[in-house]
Amino acid sequence: MLSRNWARVVVAGGALLGACAGGAPPPSPTPENLPALEAAQAQNPRDAGLMTRLGIAYYEAKEYGRARDVLRSALTINKQNYGAFIYLGLSYEELGTLDSARAAYTTAAAQARDARQRDEVGDRLELLTRRELRDAARRAIAQEAELSAQPATANAIAVFPFRYSGTNEELRPLSRGLTHLMITDLAKLSQFTLLERERVQALVDEMALTESGRTDPSTGARSGRILRAARVVQGAISDVPGRTDIRFDASVVDASNASVVATGTGNEQLQQLFTLQKQVMFRLVEQMGITLSPAERRALSERPTADLQAFLAFSRGLEAEDRGDYEAAAANFSAAVARDPNFRAARDRQAATQRVTQALQLSPQIFAGIGPRGADIGPSAPDATAGRGTVLRTGVLNTVPSVGSTLTTRVGTGPVSRQPTSRPQLPETLGGDGIEPGLTGTIIIIITRP
Repeated sequence: MLSRNWARVVVAGGALLGACAGGAPPPSPTPENLPALEAAQAQNPRDAGLMTRLGIAYYEAKEYGRARDVLRSALTINKQNYGAFIYLGLSYEELGTLDSARAAYTTAAAQARDARQRDEVGDRLELLTRRELRDAARRAIAQEAELSAQPATANAIAVFPFRYSGTNEELRPLSRGLTHLMITDLAKLSQFTLLERERVQALVDEMALTESGRTDPSTGARSGRILRAARVVQGAISDVPGRTDIRFDASVVDASNASVVATGTGNEQLQQLFTLQKQVMFRLVEQMGITLSPAERRALSERPTADLQAFLAFSRGLEAEDRGDYEAAAANFSAAVARDPNFRAARDRQAATQRVTQALQLSPQIFAGIGPRGADIGPSAPDATAGRGTVLRTGVLNTVPSVGSTLTTRVGTGPVSRQPTSRPQLPETLGGDGIEPGLTGTIIIIITRP
């Protein structure tokens, strides 16, 4: 029955498979579509577009293994299928095969229609990197015995998150911020290869180390061996109750035997935090027997920001990022940039967390190009499927909601509009108009109320 807003269209002959050129895409397949899609695919086993829709329906039904298999089959027939690669990557993610997900997204990026799609794939890869770090940490712990028996990577150093043992909770995020500073400084020395902070943090989180365990040399040595790092930097930060002083202790541990090879300790006013960090860092470098060139000493003396509040906001951002709260992380990095626009590390982390947040907020349908923005989910193969998945070359006749409304039908690549002078009897039908047998496609009907 027709209402004022909608018209019912009775369509005979075949599933709607392809998106009309220049028109809106067909609705995203849902689990409810599975029986019809499976039946249609059985009749058209070489239709890549149909297979893609079936794979999407399996994904939406959380049948990720079947989605993967069907989408791979679709891509065997037609490799130019952006949407199929996106859903294949999503399926691989759900199955925990992250390296295959990365490969699928990388291929999709090469097929992107425009810069926006390429950016969206880049955002997803940024998010995938976080998952890969956690996955690598779990695998490393599971293979601890094997990894511990392997020689360490020459000159590799892992800086563990410093433990905060003070009473001022507002200063707790400094454990992340000072870790970042130590990594940044030591990476400027050609003698060392620094492990990424996020990689080390992922291992610490997976090992569920206690606060005291993070400063124990034997624990540091064990963690270093898992990471195949020759040395580990670890330590603690504390404040003095009732005073504005802050204390920073750090040590360098040889991962092969848990011996402490260097220590650095300092105590300064909170406002002199950056001076304190430089003091401790230079002591560690000196005790490790490294002679700095004038250029290296100048580089190590550089400070990322002179604004303590900007650095505290940056440290809160790192803390939020580590717990997976990317919106809070982006907000804190933005606050740091607002206080100091020249704080480069904050700008970089702000951009990275915004990309991750955008990836999390993007629905699979829009990501694959079949959401409201519209894009074909993949054409049928040009061979062995003649007559299937082709856009109908005729218009829709006698489908009008009410007198005075405008009915726009798409014929080929151009629209045809008309206004009825009388309302036809129900049910509405499709006119013959010379429809060729065997043709299927998407019919776009736009009804504009007067």
